[in-house]
Amino acid sequence: MGRRTNRDLTAAFCRSAKPGVRETASGFEYCRVSYPDGDVRGLELRVTPNGEKTWAFRYRDRITGKQSRVTLGRFDPHVDSPVEVEPGVRRLTLYGARVTARQLRAKVDNGGDPATDLRQAKAQARSQTVNTMSDLAEVYFEACESGIYRSGRRRRKATSTLAGERWLWKRYLDRRLGAERPETLTRTGLRAVLRSIYGDAPIQSNRCRALLSQLFNFAISEERLTANPIAHITPLAEERARTRTLDPTEIRAIWTGLQSPSTLQLKRGRETVPLTIGRGLCIAIELAMVTLQRRAEISGMMRSELDLEHHLWIIPEDRAKGRAQQLVPLSPRALSLIEEALALQASRGKTSKAVFPSPRGVDVPVGAPALSHAMTHLVAALGLVDVTLHDLRRTGATGMAALGVPPFIVSKVLAHKDGGGGAAVTARHYNLYAYADEKREALLKWSRRLVSITSGTPAEAPNSTADDAISRRRAALLEELAALDAASVMARQDAPTADFQP
Repeated sequence: MGRRTNRDLTAAFCRSAKPGVRETASGFEYCRVSYPDGDVRGLELRVTPNGEKTWAFRYRDRITGKQSRVTLGRFDPHVDSPVEVEPGVRRLTLYGARVTARQLRAKVDNGGDPATDLRQAKAQARSQTVNTMSDLAEVYFEACESGIYRSGRRRRKATSTLAGERWLWKRYLDRRLGAERPETLTRTGLRAVLRSIYGDAPIQSNRCRALLSQLFNFAISEERLTANPIAHITPLAEERARTRTLDPTEIRAIWTGLQSPSTLQLKRGRETVPLTIGRGLCIAIELAMVTLQRRAEISGMMRSELDLEHHLWIIPEDRAKGRAQQLVPLSPRALSLIEEALALQASRGKTSKAVFPSPRGVDVPVGAPALSHAMTHLVAALGLVDVTLHDLRRTGATGMAALGVPPFIVSKVLAHKDGGGGAAVTARHYNLYAYADEKREALLKWSRRLVSITSGTPAEAPNSTADDAISRRRAALLEELAALDAASVMARQDAPTADFQP
């Protein structure tokens, strides 16, 4: 593992710290590296090959001489988690990490052993009584919410994912398995449960199987079970990727309906009532059609993410599905929709940090399900068949391809992940503005196509004024990209060469 010594860490250095680089027979690749802090003995910032940054405290036992390391938490440039949050899960700034490390140093100087204390705390947590599957489910959900347990990709579960898992448990599994003891469950019994769910909801039987597998894996990690009884049960339902796209008539109907939803009628049982969708939700759905971003990314849009002067929207990594920042160039139509949403707030005498605020709180963004519910009601009122909110994204991707946009650029617009390798790592961490011009051009083409469809007129000719502004921004972006690439090269040359440790 590579290390740098004899320097005091700074907040700026921690934000820009890069993984180490080592040379192999096939070329250069990233490896884990540690950056010790010269101010607090034992404190170090560790950076993994994929760029994840954590704080650790190294010390030597005063009695045995054994060297140990304790993970303090993940690096956060802005805020410190409360002290009550478990070590290793907390988010800590440089200042917070130094405070925590000094406290541990004091314990070590007084004969304490922080690593042993942490192991004992975890053992005590494992001793918590879990008699039934309901107990196991509750402990699992609490561990995931706090970040103590991270499955698979070692990422903390999103709030929406946990909400969906809780719903699955209560809807399908609690009444069937809640009273059972985990160690008594067999493959035969679990298969019978999944088959009973399959009879009511085939696809949900697969979701329930996946949730049960995670519950059992959690129990194994906590030393409460020794095997996963559902591991060799294959999913019962056959799942096929959805391919539904909208034709121009359907696109025009949806767009027109969003302009005046109150003129539409919605059937509720035997009654027919006017369709009620707030203008804010209508704007959000229109923005989803124009930008082709995911519903949660649209609904959770914050003012701080927008650069309206340069027609840019940067989705932060903690809100993006791929956990990587996504730069979304804003077409004139997208920009006008965002400005309308902000003007709508002003007209109501409100100023929210969220572009689409929830009725439940001033600075709380509206939930993603609200967009789906609004879309469902709109589709029903229009009499359209088998149309979902996500179909708009797929339709836009297909439309861009038909307009001659290369598949690779379509993938960039949709923020789909690239394959692995050093190039993907570089693109993920350094090149936020990579392909910005191409994405902007693709979204402009799609925006013009939308205007053509919704207005029933031929696609508008490029606007010279807008194109001039885009050209100026393109030149500025190229300069920024060149600067970023130069900084990346210097960082790689300056980074320590280290022995790779998996």
